[in-house]
Amino acid sequence: MRSRLLVLFAAFCFATTGTSRALGPDSATSLGVAAVRFIVGATALFAITALIRKPHVTTATLPLYIWIIAGFGQAMYGATFFAAVHETGVAVGTVVALGSAPILTGMLSVVLFRSRPSRSWMLATSVAIGGMALIVLSGSEATVSITGTIYALGAGLGYAFFALASKRIVASGVPSDIAMSRVFALSAIMLAPTLFFVNTDWIFTQGGISLTLWLGIVTVALAYWAYASGLTHLEPRETTMITLAEPVVATILGAVVLNERPEVLAWLGIVIVIAALAYEARSTSSNMKH
Repeated sequence: MRSRLLVLFAAFCFATTGTSRALGPDSATSLGVAAVRFIVGATALFAITALIRKPHVTTATLPLYIWIIAGFGQAMYGATFFAAVHETGVAVGTVVALGSAPILTGMLSVVLFRSRPSRSWMLATSVAIGGMALIVLSGSEATVSITGTIYALGAGLGYAFFALASKRIVASGVPSDIAMSRVFALSAIMLAPTLFFVNTDWIFTQGGISLTLWLGIVTVALAYWAYASGLTHLEPRETTMITLAEPVVATILGAVVLNERPEVLAWLGIVIVIAALAYEARSTSSNMKH
């Protein structure tokens, strides 16, 4: 039960990312927000890991490019996700990003590793694509932006790279909390130079400091520590099922806190995407038990 609660806590933390960004300073840029989020988050993750983990030596050796792909994927996800939320809103941006991530992960697995997709995955993928099509075609430009949807798909692709590389890292024997610390440090290093080219004045305002600390400490450090801690005692697909709380909570926050009102067709698409993800997670979990 403790492991499930930790993963659920992580999902709730993740769900606040888009809403907190939307409530932040208007002058903040997507690249700037992503960069400071990773800098603060990586620093806090290293601090948490140092406090709770006994010193040890990691014997696993991995090619550097695996770490670089994981860091790049997370950096790409962060930058494009914030751009998506800015363009098309929290509800639509979050659902399209999270809905496309497992689809793109599966497609990359087929192309790169020649893994054969299951029937449940193909069915869930088809349904999820249909749901995302409803979101995109749902109407009003004030609610759904094609540009924002493309950014959200970019976020899904970035997360797919991160997921595949991270799976390889953790499978090699590197503890998941240490792996996340290193990956986010790489993401921070990749995005930090962008701060020289974007407006950074917002960082030193009251709203900017609050946003930076929340995104870095809550949505990165605490969220990924809780997720990694729960993951060690749960099947990966069970964690996938639990983290479906993220798009649900993000959608509710968008409607209640930000007064977002997607068209009925968009809401239908959101429900279909979440249902498709739930079906795939449950089907895979059932297969693993037999």
